Amino acid sequence: MVDTIKITQLEIGRDRAKLALSTLDKLLTISLATVAEHRLVQGVVITESQAEILTKESELFDCDRRAARILAGRDHSIGELKLKLRQRQFSAEAIDQTIKKYKQMGALDDEKYALKLAERLVAERPCGRPFLIGHLKKKHIPNNLIDKTADLVLTGLEEVALARAALDRRFYLWTEFDIETTKKKAYNYLARRGFTYPAAKAAFELMQESVDEVRED
Repeated sequence: MVDTIKITQLEIGRDRAKLALSTLDKLLTISLATVAEHRLVQGVVITESQAEILTKESELFDCDRRAARILAGRDHSIGELKLKLRQRQFSAEAIDQTIKKYKQMGALDDEKYALKLAERLVAERPCGRPFLIGHLKKKHIPNNLIDKTADLVLTGLEEVALARAALDRRFYLWTEFDIETTKKKAYNYLARRGFTYPAAKAAFELMQESVDEVRED
């Protein structure tokens, strides 16, 4: 025999409601629209199927609120947001519905996010293609968008110029070393930033020429 399920507590807030069911140990948080739709009042007896619906509505409400807080902090890829919601133990169903909602709102757009991310990285921390691709992968950008985004951002940019720009931000740290040590540090740094050896070599030589000219002056 199924236990009678009663709403033992119902607190109506400004934008949400909290309710307790006689068969659950935790409070459920639901929208005011759900309260109105199901005509919920404290003390009423509900069916098992209604209790299940309210439990799912509560999870979806909490998942939505968590997603809103995450997206308020910064933009995310769909993969990033899914991962963070999974870490909060939300069900796949709640996550999928939440993702769908924010995609429809325009708050989740992997193509725009990837392009914005890549453009900012190349402008602020110049790098080569492998580093850029690795950065996009870490942000859980879909594989089919990664190469497309890298092409869009890097097309028309000279690798040597990017490598030189990357050195501009680090070269002063190595000026106290002899030329061979400085070269080694520069090449290693540029390799970590995803630049090819020819580009690193050309960029270092250009940088060294500039330094020598300044010293001569």
